[in-house]
Amino acid sequence: MVSIRERKSCGKILAFMVLSVGLTCSCSIGRVYIGSEIKYDPRDKIHIGTTTKSDILGIYGPPSRIQRQYDGDIFVYLYLRKNSSQFFIAVPYPIRLSLFRYAKTQQKNDSLAILFDKDGVVKNYGFQRGTPELTQF
Repeated sequence: MVSIRERKSCGKILAFMVLSVGLTCSCSIGRVYIGSEIKYDPRDKIHIGTTTKSDILGIYGPPSRIQRQYDGDIFVYLYLRKNSSQFFIAVPYPIRLSLFRYAKTQQKNDSLAILFDKDGVVKNYGFQRGTPELTQF
């Protein structure tokens, strides 16, 4: 004969197995990179009044966006990095209930805008670097 103590122990094991099968745990890590990295510091490569469009294209490649204006063009270079992580516990069947969810997302970008005159020579530029501030996880 099976004792009451053994039945309780089997019941606990069975309950644990049902919960283990019934709950779904998930973890995901994602990284998104959009655009090309701005590899060179514009202070070293761009000289106002002398650097031309062809020089810029040779250094940085094709821009993310070109804005046409009556007194010259603007080349815009954008590089976006996004890191995300997520963990959740859910009951998938039959009620699809989420018991716990944790998500963390970080997004930083580098941007470079170069203004040209009508002759295609650099008139001015603006640069902002944000991707080094992005932490790894």
